[in-house]
Formats: sequence, C-alpha cells, structure tokens
Amino acid sequence: MSGISALPTMAQRVVTPVESSDLPMEILAKQAEKARQDTIVVDTITKQEPIHKAPLQGGVMVTADISAPFMNLLGTQYGSYEMAVELDIYHRFFPVIEVGIGTAQYTPLHNNYTYKCAPSLYGRVGMNYNFFFNNGSESFVGVGLRYALSSFRYNWENITLNDSYWNTTVVTSTPQESALAHWGEVAVVLRVQIYKNFFMGWSGRYRLLVGCDSSQYGEPYFIPGFGPKQSTFGFTYTIGYNIPFKKEEKEIVEL
Repeated sequence: MSGISALPTMAQRVVTPVESSDLPMEILAKQAEKARQDTIVVDTITKQEPIHKAPLQGGVMVTADISAPFMNLLGTQYGSYEMAVELDIYHRFFPVIEVGIGTAQYTPLHNNYTYKCAPSLYGRVGMNYNFFFNNGSESFVGVGLRYALSSFRYNWENITLNDSYWNTTVVTSTPQESALAHWGEVAVVLRVQIYKNFFMGWSGRYRLLVGCDSSQYGEPYFIPGFGPKQSTFGFTYTIGYNIPFKKEEKEIVEL
C-alpha cells in the first residue's frame, strides 16, 4: 500500500522557469542586439535632425532689370526701367518691393501718329516663394505674386491729317492726359548664384489689368511697369547683389 500511495507523488513534475542567464549565449546575443536596435530607432525618432538650417534673415537682395535697355538696343520704342529690394526669410519667403520708371515714344508702322508717355513712376509689392528652400543652395526657383500701381501722363503727337480736297497737310497733337492704372501679376522666378553674393535671374510674368483710366482721345497704348496694354505677358532679366546679414543659424523643421 505504501508503494501505491507514493505513485502520485512520483508522477508530479515541478516546472522551474528558465532564467535568462541560463539561455544559450547565441540567444542572449540576439536579444541584446534587438534591444540595441530598438534603442537606436527610439533615439532617431526622438532626436530627428532638422530638414534644413537657415537664418531667419538671410540678407537683402538688390536687383536691377536690364531687359528693357537691351530691348531698346534692338529697336523697341518703349520700356520700363526698375530696381527691386527683396528680403530673404528662412530662404523660403521673399517679400519684395519693385520700383521703376516707364516711358514710351512709339510710332506704329504705317500710322500717322506717335504715342508718347512721359517718364512716370510705378511700383509693385509682393512675395516670392522658393520651392527648393531646403536643398542647401543659394539659388532660387519659385513663384511670386505682385500688386502694381502706376500713375502716368500720355498723349498723341505728330498726328498727320491730309486734306485731299485742299491738298493740305495738318500736323497736330492732343493735350497731355493723366491716368492711373493698377494690376496683379503671377511670376515664375529663377535666380542663380554666379559668384559669391552676385546673382542673375529671369522671371516670366502673367499680368491681369484691374483698371486703367482713359481719355476722350483714346485709351493709353503703353502703361509704365505693365508694358503695351494689349499684352498680358512680360519678361525680366535681372542682375543682383545679396547683402548678407550676420550668419546666425536657426533650425527649421518643415511643417
């Protein structure tokens, strides 16, 4: 009987948990490597490097448009001559002010008059946006918006009138008129660094005339800063110099 009563006791097995220290060295090494990789991932997420670094104010760009003088050499009888000041914010946003003088003395081919616009001021304000602000380059590719205003004076001169009946010719002019025009612009802008702080650039612009005064003698042909009234597209070619501020880098993370 004593042997029978001892069977249940002998059949019982006591399972003892295996301590991690009792595991084979190969398994311990794999667990340690996994823990290290997890730590690296957490640190990478926690301490993610910024996408780019740029100063709050990267400098002031001063540019001059040289396309109009070049076109005058090719025979164009009108033009707008301008300069611009542009502020670099994080190399991403570029508030800009453009001011210039426009003038015209245009005689259409096979016509009997000359359209004349006295040298008149115009101005634009707006913003450029750099699409490649985080590529580490000082060059610029982006788009811009402008609002422009021009106050100018114009008239028609050398109006030749022939009277076949009396066989006479009369040359006359219209009084000078004052006008105000304003418009909006969408620009595609490219600017490249050619040497240190010297740059050159191009822009193509689509212009939408919002309003323009006219007179009893007719609508103005040329608007300073806008160009020929019937033309909605324009082009500028600029050279510029960037006046840098003190370099104090600030980390910028893209939102």
